[in-house]
Amino acid sequence: MALYTDLSEVYDVLFPVSDAQRALFDRLLAAGGVRCVVDAGCGSGAQLLPFAAAGTEALGFDPDPALAARAREKLAPFPRARVEVAGFADMSRLVSAPADLVLCLGSSLVHVPQDDAARFLGDACAVLSEGGEVLLQILNYERMMLRRMTELPVLRATGPGGAIVFRRTYEWQEVRNVRFRTELEFSGEGGRRVLENDIPLYPIYPYELWEMLSGAGFSDIRFFGDFACSVFAPTSEALVCLARKQA
Repeated sequence: MALYTDLSEVYDVLFPVSDAQRALFDRLLAAGGVRCVVDAGCGSGAQLLPFAAAGTEALGFDPDPALAARAREKLAPFPRARVEVAGFADMSRLVSAPADLVLCLGSSLVHVPQDDAARFLGDACAVLSEGGEVLLQILNYERMMLRRMTELPVLRATGPGGAIVFRRTYEWQEVRNVRFRTELEFSGEGGRRVLENDIPLYPIYPYELWEMLSGAGFSDIRFFGDFACSVFAPTSEALVCLARKQA
């Protein structure tokens, strides 16, 4: 997608790995059962990096070649890590050995229609080891839909070339389909440059995600409101989920 190609050079400054994310990753590693991790929609590879650095076998894949190249560069020092250009439908082909943890973060799951998302969760369960877990993160689209939210907070950062501003708006066409419009603005010595994109998103609501996970073969499904594992509520901005493969 052109959107993510445009974002690839500034992805990490706009979407840094938070302290809460790092703490959760550390807890998952400290539990001792994560020997192989797969990051579906790995973006720049920043969220896979802590696992690769800990010596786990790590596979990341992303459909955008520019982002995958960033991830490959970031993970190059770790011989047990690899990155592929691929989409959700490629999970079964890419993962040969059982994984202990599958990541799908950054609202990646809503970039494909709901039926495809459900199939991906089934494939994720199939490649997991007994007792393996999936860690998901999307926005709380039920909150957004009920409030008819049409924009997300503007992100501002400073990159090598100057100031960066990222604006994101939603046009609700129906409850299962929105247009996601973005404006990425660069300002610096070379002047001002604006890149615009428009892509479809396919919201997944909390009850739907629960049903998808149950149908895919997961149990012990836990919803949180953020990566600090606070209680999920209708007012939560995010939906973070940990679910375990049924024995």
